[in-house]
Amino acid sequence: MELQSFRLIGSKNIEKVRCDQVDGHYIVYWEDIENGFPGVKHVKHDDVIINLMRDSNRQRIIPHCIKHYPGVVLDVVLASGGNHIHDGSAMTTSRLAPTDSRAETPTHTRGNTTHIPDQFVSLAAAIKEARRSGKPLTSEALSSLIASRSTPVSMAKPGFERTVIHKLDGLYDQGAMTQQIAREVWEMTKQMNDRLILIQSKTEAILTQQLELTEYPIPRLFIVLPEEPAKYDPGNWFRTKFRLHFICECGKHTETKDSKVPHHLHLAKHQGYLIREPTEFFKKYGPFLLLMLELIKFGTRIAGHVVPTLASLKVVELADSVRQSVESVTAKIDYSLECIDNQLAKVQASSPGDSTDTEPQAAMTQQDLANYLSDVEGLEGVELRQLGSLLKTSEEESLLGNLYRMTTSDGHVKWVCYEHYRVSYQEKNTQKLRDVVNLARGEFDEQLGRVEIVLTSRFAAAEFYNAVSKAKGVVEVIMDWDYECARSDLEELEDALKKSRVSILRLDLRRFRTSLGSKLLTTSAQFGALFRLQELSNMGIIHILISSELVKLLSFQPKKPSHLCKLSFEVATGTFGKKEFGILVESLKTNSTLTILSLRSNSIGDNGAQALSEALKTNSTLTALDLWGNSIEGYGAQALSEALKTNSTLTTLTLQHNSIGSNGAQALSEALKINSTLTTLDLRINSIGDSGAQELSEALKTNSTLTTLDLGTNLIGSDGAQALSEALRTNSTLTTLNLGHNPIGDNGAQALSEALKTNSTLTTLDLRVNSIGGNGAQALSEALKTNSTLTTLNLGSNSTGSNGAQALSEALRTNSTLTTLNFRRNSIGDNGAQALSEALKTNSTLATLDLELNSIGSNGAQALSEALKINSTVTISDPAHPHPVPEADLWPLLATSWDKVESSCICVGFRDSYIMDQGTSRLLD
Repeated sequence: MELQSFRLIGSKNIEKVRCDQVDGHYIVYWEDIENGFPGVKHVKHDDVIINLMRDSNRQRIIPHCIKHYPGVVLDVVLASGGNHIHDGSAMTTSRLAPTDSRAETPTHTRGNTTHIPDQFVSLAAAIKEARRSGKPLTSEALSSLIASRSTPVSMAKPGFERTVIHKLDGLYDQGAMTQQIAREVWEMTKQMNDRLILIQSKTEAILTQQLELTEYPIPRLFIVLPEEPAKYDPGNWFRTKFRLHFICECGKHTETKDSKVPHHLHLAKHQGYLIREPTEFFKKYGPFLLLMLELIKFGTRIAGHVVPTLASLKVVELADSVRQSVESVTAKIDYSLECIDNQLAKVQASSPGDSTDTEPQAAMTQQDLANYLSDVEGLEGVELRQLGSLLKTSEEESLLGNLYRMTTSDGHVKWVCYEHYRVSYQEKNTQKLRDVVNLARGEFDEQLGRVEIVLTSRFAAAEFYNAVSKAKGVVEVIMDWDYECARSDLEELEDALKKSRVSILRLDLRRFRTSLGSKLLTTSAQFGALFRLQELSNMGIIHILISSELVKLLSFQPKKPSHLCKLSFEVATGTFGKKEFGILVESLKTNSTLTILSLRSNSIGDNGAQALSEALKTNSTLTALDLWGNSIEGYGAQALSEALKTNSTLTTLTLQHNSIGSNGAQALSEALKINSTLTTLDLRINSIGDSGAQELSEALKTNSTLTTLDLGTNLIGSDGAQALSEALRTNSTLTTLNLGHNPIGDNGAQALSEALKTNSTLTTLDLRVNSIGGNGAQALSEALKTNSTLTTLNLGSNSTGSNGAQALSEALRTNSTLTTLNFRRNSIGDNGAQALSEALKTNSTLATLDLELNSIGSNGAQALSEALKINSTVTISDPAHPHPVPEADLWPLLATSWDKVESSCICVGFRDSYIMDQGTSRLLD
């Protein structure tokens, strides 16, 4: 029987709680912890809060439970008694969270106590002025005066109420008035101290959160500010341009022995990223933003993190060489906080459908705030990756905000600015690593702390191992051996990683060739060093890509490490013989490390699909299975469907380029009605037809997990499109639908348009090569006038003509969400180009417009040129191809585009434009 050890924080007494085994893993139920420690708020391992376990959909598992930590004593923090608030950890002047009387102010804050007497004088003067006006001092008026004239930090000081009463006592001889003031002050102080506990605990949870490195693709701390300070307008705030600014996570881990100035969290020096849809962004990230905005404005000292109050700074640098006044940034923060209040007003609406664009009628109560912040625990990998879809960035622009990824001495990941990154690591060792990687023609991304390299000799390997063990700025290594290796090579890698701070290792063993002597050893002896890497204390993730020849590694069960380290294998595309395929199938039944399996072009047929199906019924780790081009027909699809009904880990299934037909689609449809984990299904080129599309549509009406469905090249006509349209009216999870290369025609486009008028989740729709004409384009245009979620629409290679372009131009005048429109090969001509150019003069959200191969001549090019002088966001791809544009018309277009290079990424194509030597010369100028 496994037991988990606990102790009340600050106590030496250890209590043991019985663990339960679920799906082969030991867990501790939260109810059992509560039985031993009534009033438990959360559990910590060192300084890290342990989150409740979640399922594959990121939903908390019911009943609530945490992972088992063998050999570790976990600290229990109670909700009562205040033991979860550390000394010196309170926010100093938050409008929602007053400072605890025990809290220290950050090192660089102005003395918060020096101006308190002035505030009392100001309050007294305000009340005296109110009395002179003859207006009655109501309870509400008193609360407003106290809140406006006294800062939360002063109100949290011991004896604040007595001091206020003493200051005001001489103003009146009415004891009732003094008592009323005392009651108001006492009530406000109590409410704000309650908010302190809530805000502080939520902020501490975020700052101490530790994510797996794969769940940390971009910086995790950020705020959102308007581009320019403005007066808040509750009816039009969503029209404001906002930018996202990341926060540098510096601190003790970036300080050196010679550091004279403490390192504090601060805004990164970057111009920020423009937000596409402010309303959606504040709705999704509002609770998180509330905490971060308060953090930057009011400062804090929590869990080893120090943030000075904004008021204590002289200037704020939001970009290199661009400084803004503290007053300006404070005004921007206040504006963003007003927008969050607007979102809270919607949350407080009496029914789910209520919506309001006015300010809340009542102040935010403690319960309102608690409800609003109930689920905020810091952003996780999926939420961070979704940031990119809500920001306006070019394909070449990385979403890092001039920050660099680093690991601390205890293995935690932080994103810091270049100045703090440079201070933390010895430049000499970093330069040595750069030289070694460059010599091997590899890549060293210092912002990500990631090295990609192919080692072609034992000498090159030795040089790299030496360099990576000394360069402390490396977090992730992606490497490949391309020479005959022996067991000693793995051992040398193991030795180098012991000395490094590498936490993520991705090994490509597809070209790994063992020596003749090594082949005589057992699997455990030959690859023992490889599995020992998992036991290194600094290692968090190991992912190994193997070929079919090394599939025997999957049958080896490595020893589980004492710390949390994820070991996974990926079997790459390759030819599997009958023996290797048999080993693979048997390993899948019990293997706990294989996560990605590619069996592309192996012709396993229905029998192979049947064998895989049996293995998937018991496998609990495989997340992605690629069966592209395997001659699988209806029977094989039926077998795989049976596995999907019970499998709870597979998220991606690729069946592209098989022959499952309508029968196979029907079988998969039945599975999708039950399966709750599959998110991506690729059925391209499977001849499912209208009947298959109709079967899948029935599944989409009830399925709540599938987000991507690829039905391209499947002989789906208007009837199939009609069925899918009906499903999209009720489905609330599908975000990407590919219907490219299907003959849905105008009728199919009209059916889908009706669904787009009500669907609120689909973001990408591919309708290329679908025989859609002007009527279909007109219907889609009407849908785009009301749809507010679709961001990408592909209408390439249809037959919409200039009438279709005219219709879509009308939609672009009002649509504010579409960012990418592929309209190539539609014969829109000059008239269509002119219509679109007029729309571009007012549209400010479209970023990419593909007009290649559209018979656009000089008049169309000139019209687009004029539009580009006004529009500063769109990129037009190859408007001139295939009809050459005369040089006299080409250069205005080029000159207009060139002027915009500073504000957006411009692509100008010159295929078949005949610019000649003179044109080339002008281009170079």
